[in-house]
Amino acid sequence: MPIKEIHTESLNEFWETISPIGELIGEMQRPIFRGQGDAHWSLTPSVLREDINSKYKNERGTYTQVDQIVMFEYFLLLGFLNYSDEMGFAIPNDSAEFRRHMDFAEFTNRYGMDGTGWPSKEFFSFIALAQHHGIPTRLLDWTKNPLAGAYFAVSQALNLKEPSENLAVWLVDSDTLKQTDSKLEYVTLPGSTSNNLAAQKGVFLIHRQQHGLGRNTSFSAEELKNTVNEIFEESRSSTAYKITLPSKLAGALLFRLNKFGISAATLFPGFDGAARAALEFKMAQKLAGVL
Repeated sequence: MPIKEIHTESLNEFWETISPIGELIGEMQRPIFRGQGDAHWSLTPSVLREDINSKYKNERGTYTQVDQIVMFEYFLLLGFLNYSDEMGFAIPNDSAEFRRHMDFAEFTNRYGMDGTGWPSKEFFSFIALAQHHGIPTRLLDWTKNPLAGAYFAVSQALNLKEPSENLAVWLVDSDTLKQTDSKLEYVTLPGSTSNNLAAQKGVFLIHRQQHGLGRNTSFSAEELKNTVNEIFEESRSSTAYKITLPSKLAGALLFRLNKFGISAATLFPGFDGAARAALEFKMAQKLAGVL
């Protein structure tokens, strides 16, 4: 079934549409949400985003899929692990077996030939922790809280260099994901994985490769960026909704979210979240023309 777009023109209309007791969501079993600052953006995991690739990868033009999806991610995660060790930070589900699996020779032997099975479940908590602290990964962030989804759409919209026309909150009933032929896996993790994950009611979707990736096949990340969208478009039973709001109303939406206790300060516990909340509130005032 194609992705269903719901265009709203007012804050009240948008608010009613994303309400957990509203007509659209009220009958869903386990709805999950993803906010994006530009409604034109695809549902792309950060490790496949063009800006990430241009910032961190060699400009030789093309990579094999194993390079892109497995080894690029692995070396970022390994760096995060090593620096965490230097600082004495605890790693979720740390064990001798986990360390053995992170060893380069073991890792390449297990995943490096064609990428099949990456990432396996024992890595999920570690990858989620890394992603919540800025490491690009294959995990696609979602939340069980519609207001948290709306916050991320607002935050991104406010921080864009070039304003978008519309922001968007994506919605899907996670109970229907099994009807995507197992191409999308719904991942939930303990709140103890990270303070941010708990505060944001975070969950993840991960696109599972159905076949080996192929070591010798060159490709660009651009080829895979629309994969999640395509899975929803081709599904006969799992419907994804894209609920949009004009970005000129982002300031008003942030003010309303603040009244309901949703801000960077509550979703990113700590001083960094407090500072981010103060800066975003000032940007919202500027956009709304408030002194």
